[in-house]
Amino acid sequence: MVLVVNTAEEAKIQSFLRRYRRGLVNSLLEFLILSSVERSDLCGYDILTLIYDRFHILLSPGQIYPVIDYLAEHGLVSKQPQGKRTLLRLSTLGASLLRTWRYELSSLQLEFNKLVVSEA
Repeated sequence: MVLVVNTAEEAKIQSFLRRYRRGLVNSLLEFLILSSVERSDLCGYDILTLIYDRFHILLSPGQIYPVIDYLAEHGLVSKQPQGKRTLLRLSTLGASLLRTWRYELSSLQLEFNKLVVSEA
């Protein structure tokens, strides 16, 4: 457990934590989009809202829509126009990749947990 002595240190730590969290969300954006679309068909705005609600990270449309386009171009999601919105649907290939990523992330989590336990 880290003890913070003053508010200036606390502010610096919070700043580092926000930057760290934003980096993780950006690094895992493809995974986050696929796992969100797995539950139900969503549009880009829905995904932006979900990420903000879950991680308190506000992404811009310019960050998320190129990733959505990339996923669609590679056959991981399909786009289905519905009025003014375009809903995303997870493809069979996208579901397979998501299962593989989950296994990989689980393996990485075990390794990270070993580091955390050894440091405690």
